Amino acid sequence: MGNILRHTGINIGGLNSISWIFKEDVGGFSFNQTNLLCQVTPKLGKAWNAIYGTPETIQLESEQQDTPGGMKYVYKLKILVPKDRSQVETELYAMTGRHLILKSGDKNGTIRIFGTLECPMKVSGKLLKPLAIEGFNGFELLFTGEFTYPAAYYVPPTGPIPDDENQD
Repeated sequence: MGNILRHTGINIGGLNSISWIFKEDVGGFSFNQTNLLCQVTPKLGKAWNAIYGTPETIQLESEQQDTPGGMKYVYKLKILVPKDRSQVETELYAMTGRHLILKSGDKNGTIRIFGTLECPMKVSGKLLKPLAIEGFNGFELLFTGEFTYPAAYYVPPTGPIPDDENQD
């Protein structure tokens, strides 16, 4: 291991894209635990499904927990999807109780994978209709998962996963 050096580029943060795929629709999943790089390839005819969230509402929370069984990494990703509409409710109904892999991108261009084939993410949702006319009307989706490794960094399926931990 080496030093954690000062970041010298821009760091505007904030998640701006979320997509998901059912665990059973994944054809290839390769995760290098040394450098936390991961490739996920959908099965033929399957693809990542996008989720639109109200701008600036996608929120990621992670926590490291030291347990008797070893370190555990807990992730919660919350997103607000606007407007009470059947399309959202139908998709949420299809996703609920199923095993999911998430792909999220931030405004710095970093893409992470949440979930593995052995430990996928799960989703729950609720409809929000506040009393105030100006208030948010739509769904709050909450994706949760617990893993033995931190969430991976995505590498497109077109290139190999580097196995040298010193590579950038």
